[in-house]
Amino acid sequence: MKINGMGIDPIKIYAAQLKKVDAEAKNKTEGLPPGDKLDISHEAKCLQECKGLLAKVPPVREELVASLKQRIQEGSYRPDSEKIAAGIIEEMCRGQEVKKGS
Repeated sequence: MKINGMGIDPIKIYAAQLKKVDAEAKNKTEGLPPGDKLDISHEAKCLQECKGLLAKVPPVREELVASLKQRIQEGSYRPDSEKIAAGIIEEMCRGQEVKKGS
């Protein structure tokens, strides 16, 4: 009596199992969303844009400072005292509103 193998090829079974595992792994990654997601609100985008624009504005307006210095030296600078007083009063009122709100 002659026995010719058992009809099972272990190499083919192993290769089939590897293909199956690879296919399952591929299907799992395709079905899931790709990692974490960050959504920035419209308001936050506007704030970022404004912040970028403000960064471009110099902290001191050199032309205005030079112009005012020149006018002061020439004696032609005449500030409006009523506008200054109104600005001080308005600023003080805003400060009180902030204190009440907090």
